[in-house]
Amino acid sequence: MSLHVGFYKKKKRFSLYMVCIFLCIGLSAVGQQASNFPAEYNALKDDKQKVMFLKKVIDDSINEGQLASVREWSKEGIRYIDKLGMDTLRGVFFFYIAKSYTYYYNNFDTAIVYYKKVLPYYATDTTSKYYVLSIREIMENFSSMGNKDSTFRYVERIEAIMDSYADTSTRKIALAQNIATVYSDFSMFKTALKYYQFSIDGNLKRKNYRGLGMALANVALVYNELGDDVKAIQYSKEAARYLADNKRPLATTLSNISDFYFNISQFDSARIYLDQSNAIVNELDLADSRWVNANSLAAIYIHDKKYEQAREILNKTLAYFSSRSDQNSQLKTLLHFGELDSSVHNYASARKYLEQALDISRKTQYQVFEAIALQNLTKVAKAMGDYKSALAYHEDYMTTKDSLNNEKTRTELAELEISYHTSQKEQQIELLKKENDIKSLQLQNNRRSILFFIIAFSLLLVIAGIIFYQRNLRHRLLMQKVKAELETKVLRSQMNPHFIFNTLNSIENFMMQNEKRQASDYLNKFSMLIRNILDSSREEMVSVSKDVESLQLYVDLEQLRFNNKFSYKTYIDPELVNGDYQVPSLLVQPYVENAILHGLAHSKKDGLALTVTASLEDGYIKYVMQDNGIGRKKSEEYKQYNRPRHKSVGLQITEDRITMFNQSRGTIDQHPVITDLWDEQGNAAGTKVEIKIKAA
Repeated sequence: MSLHVGFYKKKKRFSLYMVCIFLCIGLSAVGQQASNFPAEYNALKDDKQKVMFLKKVIDDSINEGQLASVREWSKEGIRYIDKLGMDTLRGVFFFYIAKSYTYYYNNFDTAIVYYKKVLPYYATDTTSKYYVLSIREIMENFSSMGNKDSTFRYVERIEAIMDSYADTSTRKIALAQNIATVYSDFSMFKTALKYYQFSIDGNLKRKNYRGLGMALANVALVYNELGDDVKAIQYSKEAARYLADNKRPLATTLSNISDFYFNISQFDSARIYLDQSNAIVNELDLADSRWVNANSLAAIYIHDKKYEQAREILNKTLAYFSSRSDQNSQLKTLLHFGELDSSVHNYASARKYLEQALDISRKTQYQVFEAIALQNLTKVAKAMGDYKSALAYHEDYMTTKDSLNNEKTRTELAELEISYHTSQKEQQIELLKKENDIKSLQLQNNRRSILFFIIAFSLLLVIAGIIFYQRNLRHRLLMQKVKAELETKVLRSQMNPHFIFNTLNSIENFMMQNEKRQASDYLNKFSMLIRNILDSSREEMVSVSKDVESLQLYVDLEQLRFNNKFSYKTYIDPELVNGDYQVPSLLVQPYVENAILHGLAHSKKDGLALTVTASLEDGYIKYVMQDNGIGRKKSEEYKQYNRPRHKSVGLQITEDRITMFNQSRGTIDQHPVITDLWDEQGNAAGTKVEIKIKAA
């Protein structure tokens, strides 16, 4: 039994990595304590020079993420400040100590104490960088500890400070990002989206692409919480492009992408991105990130039924996060324990972990984790025969989920997406306008020579056009007609009425049996598939990931129709997904449909399976569809005695599409290769279909 939840996510706080113009914040990349002062410091004789040297070396260490010695050096600086009476610098060194407790020792309580010590030294200038940064750090530390009331007292102070800045101020844009993350942590998406919108717009206008990457990564987390992991992957990958030179948040973003792929059951991709994240984590020696990623690896082990390995990891991660103030990661570990024990039918232990997670999530007001714990407790209580508790858990779950997943939030998120893309377009238009202005000046300076060139070139184009126009016009018109007819046939074949009827009939059966959740799940998949088909009918090409998503939706619905009598596996070369390759929409769907309806549907043997792979091979994208059904010969015999209610023309249409696509790219025709499979006794063992299209 899988207790994994679709909108389950890793609560990663990107705001901790946000780069402000005041200070570059880094996590410690050093695992050992440095007890000795630099040689240059020991050579200094003047106490004031020692203080200023310590300030500089601490600033450099923080900027480079080397925090191991910051607390010791800062206390040494305060000793000399007390001796010299340099009160103005005492607040700065308190700030340094606070940062070491936050990012090196993960001791948020002590960090808050030192941040509060900073504030009196800048009380007369509330826009000072140390005052603003201390207020912000206190807010974020309280948020990490799950203390909502204290967090929002400092949110109000940050908002008051923001009002004193101009909207174009880099400081205001950065603070908007920090506040948005806090609101998102407590599932207050409406307000969070308002601040994300401000941050995205500001970073786009100022061309601060690192800040833009942070904002997009956080928007991806909102999509994840609302259950749209496909969108979450899209925004996370876009964020990763902007964060390519900022390894710490990049490692977190890659880890998030791994989680999102896990949520949609693309486990190979999940492993790939987790490995990429771990490579950076190991390079920078990021202890907390290593344990967070270990949690994700435990989830993969649970899926792979490697229960002992998963339990070993979770025991260590629970001990690690319990010793710190990181409630988010502790909650995640408890939920994984619940999933693990449920998988091995140890329901009493699973219930204990899940109730502990529920208690913590309610105390910290983390509604996302509360919803996950309630949903999993519903399943565990039902498995234990405690139907009264299962009903109570389910009712609480529906109430919590409704408060998180409301239509208004989705609408605002869609508006943010539109606004973001509009801002990108406006920037592109503005850039093109500037380029055109420059070109216009150049044309004016060289008007006569350029004018002569344009006239001569235009005449050549006209002559060439007249020569080729008549010869190519008829051919173009014919190809357009064939293409239009083929696209119409493709849409009709994909909108198979018989398939639609069977799907709706299956959904109706779930509703009649009062299995509302399954009915809702499959109705959502059906609507997404129809939407994808309609969208793809307007686009000649779609991304590989989009095409795989549509194929997965179709197979899910067919598995429902045939009561999951066959399994489905797919492997897509990561280079195809990551390399932005485009393919004709739903190209292989007719072959998959043929395998299901004629190869698997009539077979009565156990272990029926359908696999689809896609890989790059010598400049081509190669698809292989293989089933272990009854084979083509028996399928034809079956058709003779059972007249099919639906006559499929999808295979011929698909072959025509492949031919036209490859010819349009100047390659030789690649016909589909269909191979009958036989076992050692000479009995039919299924069918394999291989097709190749030119990579685009």
